[in-house]
Amino acid sequence: MELRAFIHENLEKLQKLGMDVLSEEETLAEGILCMPANMLEDMEPSQIFGMLLSSVGAVLERSGRPAEMYVFDVELPDPSQMCTEFLQGISRISGGELEITDIKEAYSEEVLEAGTGTWPVRFLCNQTAYQYEANIHYDWFDTGLLAFMGRVVEEQNTGRRLYAFSDGFQDCMIFYRTKEWAENFKELFHAELERL
Repeated sequence: MELRAFIHENLEKLQKLGMDVLSEEETLAEGILCMPANMLEDMEPSQIFGMLLSSVGAVLERSGRPAEMYVFDVELPDPSQMCTEFLQGISRISGGELEITDIKEAYSEEVLEAGTGTWPVRFLCNQTAYQYEANIHYDWFDTGLLAFMGRVVEEQNTGRRLYAFSDGFQDCMIFYRTKEWAENFKELFHAELERL
């Protein structure tokens, strides 16, 4: 597989979905092509696409443009802010449709030191109060929060849902999109997004 052509083709497909990143093609290509050639040769196209999509998320975030996706590493640099950062990321990609405010993450030093346990998280989404009991397992993201926020978004009834995609490694990508957009993604990339 010729990687530059693969990257270009996939960026054109993202453009069809409304994600205009073709102007960042060189930066995105360099980020992948700098990896050791033997590693790239051993990777499946789906893994390279996952890395590309994750890089697109990082480039979009740095560019200051409105967020189109939220990307995070499931191995967290600061578990004490796990839910807060996730909720802020969801709020950013919603374009104002999900106003998530008054986030109170009652993390516990005791749980952090032990590596396992729970703590409550409270927040408002469009003025509706929600509470979630975060499960802590060392520095790993609580994937139960994905399903919980999927239910929150469904309750908000905005006509959009949360969809998740993995880069095949440790990055998780979250989209706030319509069902039609997710179906177009599947058709273009032959990869299914997980509806939360």
